[in-house]
Amino acid sequence: MKNIDNIKISKAIPDDAEGIQILTAESSKGMYALCGWSPEEISNHFPIEKIKEGAERLRKLIPTFTEDDIMFVAKDEENKIIGCCLAEKQKNINKIEAVYISPEFQGFGLGKKLYDTAYGLLNHNNHTFLDVFSLNSKAINFYKKLGFLETGKKTFDKRFKDSKGNILEISEMMLVGQK
Repeated sequence: MKNIDNIKISKAIPDDAEGIQILTAESSKGMYALCGWSPEEISNHFPIEKIKEGAERLRKLIPTFTEDDIMFVAKDEENKIIGCCLAEKQKNINKIEAVYISPEFQGFGLGKKLYDTAYGLLNHNNHTFLDVFSLNSKAINFYKKLGFLETGKKTFDKRFKDSKGNILEISEMMLVGQK
């Protein structure tokens, strides 16, 4: 069992950008496998050039975050990014934009620890929403354990397709505010 006691959680800084991009690529591979993609297709979808381009965009974006746009990272003893969470506090709602955990650290409580850190800065009176791929039962179950409910709202984003080119369904989930 992995020990997450020594994992450091902090606000993301620009120097974290490449590690965040590598993490999101690595942790997304399982989702693409669920969609029928071959290992070669998955590898081709995450070339190093694409990761570096995403890191440059993120490096410029991180300094613009405010107390209402919160990105936290989890780092192991070697300072490697093994988790990240992006949350947004809006006027009437909260949004969880992403929770990514390195595959080797999934199932040990790191996702909850990271989520709890981000959620602690949100307005608990407001409902909190997130989107998750409908096929990703592991993520859906994780969010349900945190208290999220499926709202029944489904959307489709042309950027996300299965191995046959079908656009993937995205499910909305909500954590009821404490009003």
